[in-house]
Amino acid sequence: MDYIEKLYRFYLTKKQVDKLTIVRNLVVEKQLSLDAIGESLSKSLYQVKILLTEIDDDLAGISTLEDSFFFLEKRTLHLSDDLNQEQSLYIFVNLKKKYFLESPYYKLLIYLLRKRKTRMVDISEELIFSVSYCYKLLSYLKKMFAVQNVPIKISNSSDSIQLTGEESCIRMYHYLVEVMACNVYTEHPIRSSVEWIAKDYETLRTTKVKHAIVFSIIENAILRGNIVPGVDASTLALYHCLKKENDQQLANLFPIRNQSDVEKELVYYYFWRVLFIPETVRESEKKVIGEKFLMLENNGYVDFASQILEQLSKKYALTKQASSVFIYEVVINTWGYIHLYLDNFLSIGEIDYTNDRLVEVEVIIDRVLNNHRGWIEREPLFIRKLSQIVTSYLPIQKEDQITIGISLLNHPEYIPVIKNTLLKIYNEKVIKFNANLADSDILVSDGVLIHNASQKFAFFGNVHNTRDWDNLNAMIQSAILAKYT
Repeated sequence: MDYIEKLYRFYLTKKQVDKLTIVRNLVVEKQLSLDAIGESLSKSLYQVKILLTEIDDDLAGISTLEDSFFFLEKRTLHLSDDLNQEQSLYIFVNLKKKYFLESPYYKLLIYLLRKRKTRMVDISEELIFSVSYCYKLLSYLKKMFAVQNVPIKISNSSDSIQLTGEESCIRMYHYLVEVMACNVYTEHPIRSSVEWIAKDYETLRTTKVKHAIVFSIIENAILRGNIVPGVDASTLALYHCLKKENDQQLANLFPIRNQSDVEKELVYYYFWRVLFIPETVRESEKKVIGEKFLMLENNGYVDFASQILEQLSKKYALTKQASSVFIYEVVINTWGYIHLYLDNFLSIGEIDYTNDRLVEVEVIIDRVLNNHRGWIEREPLFIRKLSQIVTSYLPIQKEDQITIGISLLNHPEYIPVIKNTLLKIYNEKVIKFNANLADSDILVSDGVLIHNASQKFAFFGNVHNTRDWDNLNAMIQSAILAKYT
């Protein structure tokens, strides 16, 4: 489960989380056994049916279906046949949004993230809660920040309540909460200035929405006098490689006139944008920026990335373009991990998946990191996360290819058809065919073959049967994911 999904469990009621879990799993699996639902949620069959009735009522104003979002048949819950994947996701997201907007925890959290400093009487009037209930909610939020181990605190005195902490972390948390809840920012523009800065992304509305959320959070913080901390010389050098020519137009949008503060805000804006709206940076731009990074001297981030690249280049032959993009990704993600508190929202258990290539890269990164001790907190998490990014750029070695052996009893003349079709789908660097079945990773046949436990077997009875092709493709793709990701 990713950190956004994990985060929302802190701010919804247990019943709301249970209902969302059912809907989410139904969208993914298409059908669920009532017994399995009850076991996963520790509920009786009767309690599960009550939850389903409530879900049906909650969806009344969301789903446009004439019939229900789901139906029951022989103790199995089925997703409506009238829904495609996109429609199902739309319903889930809007149900989640409905629950958040009803959540008192979320209402108070967003109020504090925006206001930063307020009075209990103002909270009570704004949220229409009693003062005693507001104190109860406040106590809960304090506990949640402590449990999540984020550097954000709520302090209260006789006349005020204040949310304080590392400014970049507060903004990051604010962004995650807004994305998590899919709040009204996704439907209404915040200010006219956002329209200017987001106009380049009109064709992709989701990108524009993310940009609007980022910019509105920055704008809100600045208006309340909260400026990000100063940056070191290495970060400033990276920023000058990232920034574009129209910086002054962008700077004019910030409600601030102190040039030193403007530059600090621009630095964080650029890094935040490339990390969380990466589709705004083309691969060709990453290459150019990566080349600029490599020209920097005595820059810890670039030196770290270059040392990793140097070690990997002893085994893997990366092209010049791939090397530049590699440098870009390592530098940007390392900076984000250090300065945007990403480690506070992720645990190593959530990315606990490995293979031989990944382990090899982890060893190299750990070795290079020895030269930068004290630089990174929670090193195992950082190493695992960065290794997954780095590994994706490594070319496939001959010894890493997935070998496929084919033996057909009834229609051996179709073996070339299978081979040539697969080679149109998969690169020859990824798969190869082996006449020696004993040395193959995947065996394809229309009959029974004797093979060892490590080999996968795909039944292939007819080249005209789409199910046989689907099964074989799924097996190859699974092998690719297991070996290279």
